[in-house]
Amino acid sequence: MNQNIEKIIALGFVVVLISAAWATTAFRDGPSEPIDDQTRREAPDFTRPLLSGPDFVLSEHRGKTVIVDFWATWCGPCEVQMPVLDAIWRHRDQGADDLMIIGVSVDTDPRAKIAAWVAERGLEYPIVFADHDLATRYGVIGYPTLFVIDPDGGIHTQHVGVLSRPELEQILDEIRKEDRPLG
Repeated sequence: MNQNIEKIIALGFVVVLISAAWATTAFRDGPSEPIDDQTRREAPDFTRPLLSGPDFVLSEHRGKTVIVDFWATWCGPCEVQMPVLDAIWRHRDQGADDLMIIGVSVDTDPRAKIAAWVAERGLEYPIVFADHDLATRYGVIGYPTLFVIDPDGGIHTQHVGVLSRPELEQILDEIRKEDRPLG
């Protein structure tokens, strides 16, 4: 009987190791490739309450580049990504109105708890309180997942994992250089 229990424990351990190895390769940060102009899908519109202030409506920011970052308080890599986004938000060109950054919290905790967590970290960029339904509409499979939406509303870049400030600024520069019809 003890041998059977030992075999079951050993088998369980092997399954855990294989699962962990698969997870680290399946969700590893990878390069973000811009999505071709011809195949870009329109970013799903959403209206969600800001942690401090009125509702945020994505479609009201058409004409700007918008970074949408799905995150959660329990996500370690999210805590690495958020200060990068906050630095870009704080240091964007003064008076520039061509960039919006919005964090999307998918936590199930009360808004007040999320707001306190954000305040403790001194984050200034806007954050909305959302749910997993919105994340599902965007096809989010892990956190953080960041979308860079071009001024026409198309998803230019989708990235699971952490992006550095130089990587994000390169993506923003690529979008600024794209030809846009005058309107």
